[in-house]
Parts: sequence; C-alpha cells; structure tokens
Amino acid sequence: GILAIVCASCYVVLFDSMAKRHATSQQPEGLILVRDFLSVAEERDLAWELLSPNGPWLDKGHLRFSNSEQQEFGPVISDAMEVVESTPARPMPSATASLAARVAEEAERLGLEVSKGLADGPNAFCRVNYYSREGGGYMHKHMDSKRTFGPVIGCCSLLADAAMTFYDTQGNSFGMAKVHRTVEVQLPRRSLYFMTGPSRSQWQHGIRKDQCPSERLSLTFRSVLLAAPRTSAGKAKIKLKVQKVTPMKRPSSSEAGPSKSGVKHDVVGAKSASKLKHAPAGVVKRRPAAAKSPEQRPSTACARCAARL
Repeated sequence: GILAIVCASCYVVLFDSMAKRHATSQQPEGLILVRDFLSVAEERDLAWELLSPNGPWLDKGHLRFSNSEQQEFGPVISDAMEVVESTPARPMPSATASLAARVAEEAERLGLEVSKGLADGPNAFCRVNYYSREGGGYMHKHMDSKRTFGPVIGCCSLLADAAMTFYDTQGNSFGMAKVHRTVEVQLPRRSLYFMTGPSRSQWQHGIRKDQCPSERLSLTFRSVLLAAPRTSAGKAKIKLKVQKVTPMKRPSSSEAGPSKSGVKHDVVGAKSASKLKHAPAGVVKRRPAAAKSPEQRPSTACARCAARL
C-alpha cells in the first residue's frame, strides 16, 4: 500500500507519530538507568572540553541519520560500521577519558559483561552527539551494530532532560522492521543508562524532536569486538567538517558545582551549557549530592518530515 512508496525517512517520522499514541508502560528488559551519575562540575568540564567550534566535528550530514553534530574517539569506524584499518585511533580528551573510566567502573560494579572494554584498551569507542537545532534534536530509530559493538552500551546525557523511544523489533535491525510494541523512557539530565540484554539486542531506539527540544550533549561508550568487520582507509572516506560549527555556549568557571553528586539506579524495562548550575532531583545518594532544583521543560511537538531538513 502507501508505505511502499514512502521514503525511509518519512516512514520513520510517520511511525514515530504512531508510537507516541501506542507506547506501553512495560519497559525493555536489560535497560538500566543511573540517576545523578554526573556532578554539576563534571558536566561543566565536559561541556568546556567538547563544545568548541574548533573541535574534531565529523562530516556526517550525508547520512541524514540525525541532526546532531558528532565527534568520535577510539578506533575509527566507517559509515558502514567497519573498523578502518591502518588508521590511528583518536585519543579521548582528558575529561571524556575520566568519564569513560567511571562508566566502566559502574558497569563492573553492576556485574555487566565486558565492562572494561568500555574505557580501557584499543577497543574502547566513544561517540559524542551535540543536539542544538531549532525545533528539537532527533535520531532515527536504529539498533547499534551487533557485528561491530559489544553487548553493553553506556550513555551519559548532559545539559537537558530528554526522552527516548524503544521499538521492539524482536532482534531485527532493519530500519523498516515490524515493530511489535513501543516504550518511551525518560533520560534525566546528568544520568547514565546502560543498554544490556534484550534492550540492546531485541529493541531499536530513537529520539523524536519533541523528546529533545533543548540543547543536549550525549556521550555514548561502546566496546569494539575483535571480530568486527574491517575496511581500508581509502574505502571509508571519513572526513572532518570543512566548515566549523557555530560557536557554542559554555559555562563560566563561577558556575561550577560540587565535585560529586548523588546516584540513584533504576532498572527500567535541560537547558544550555550556560545553565550548568541547575541539578536534577535525586533520591538515593551514595555520595554527597549537589544542590537540587527540579525543573520541568515543556515539549514542543514537531511533525515536519525529516527528509525536508
């Protein structure tokens, strides 16, 4: 019928609008949310380190996969999710490397598989996504490559609260795979979440514009499998942006918060960087918590087709 003549980008947007109406309350098994994982000071340091117009921003616009600006550290990965051989790995900058180590420690504490690979050694891979477009940030639904990346994926969410929709495709990673049910999960500012088990291998995930209406920074940590597919540098054609990205807002040193924050774990199955002094509410605290002021951010729905961006 009609879907056979609709482009893939349009299909994703149309399907997301249906997912909003038919989301269930049952959460993906294996999804772990760690609230208040980052302190205000850690968030500030990461924003200062990464949000530079002169940073190593990649030219990924041709993929039309999201409207974020991206950086990548660790092994060089092609658009086809292949390890680019004979190409030096990009080292993580200081604050990012420190966060990777903390994420790996948390994964190990939770008993998650291959936790060390998220931060240590030549197979640790980090992707930075910076969402700042007017009208909201989006990321089309997808499943992280199971041929290239390990069974545990960790992601830290900075600068703003957001949400993500999970799509149960029963392990099918194809973009237009049949979806059996959907779930919307809230991602609080300064939180960490892990995708493990079925949430990693059975469900796809994505972000609609109304789920990310504010400026947001995310850091996703993965381990690259030793048996991951390989390609040559000549075939990969990876390049940095020719044009520098627009200068980004970064916090002043006077806006630093306490060095540690409270942490709460949920097994579930924000504004600009210039406002880093605000912290989310927490409940269970393993460390002295930062001053908290809960804030609600209104969502602005947008039904424009992603293919027109």
